[in-house]
Amino acid sequence: MPRTFAIPLKQHPEILLNKAQEMALANAIHFIADQMQGHFSGRGLEGTYRFDQDTLIVTVVKKPPFVTWGMVEQMLHRFFA
Repeated sequence: MPRTFAIPLKQHPEILLNKAQEMALANAIHFIADQMQGHFSGRGLEGTYRFDQDTLIVTVVKKPPFVTWGMVEQMLHRFFA
C-alpha cells in the first residue's frame, strides 16, 4: 500500500536535487528528476516525488517487507535533505 510523506524544504530545489542525485549514484539508486517531479527506485524502494511550493511530497509505492514505514521516512529525510 503506497504511503505519502510531506518533507519541508530547507534548501532550494536545485541544490536539493543535486545532492539527491549524488547520493543516488553512491547508493545504486535509479533517480530520474527535474525541478517539478521525479521517480526513484533501488534497494527494494520505489516511489515518486513532486515539489509543492516549500514542501516536497514523496509517495512510496514499494518497500521491502522488513523495513518499517518509520525507517522509510528517515531514509527519505536523509536522501532529500
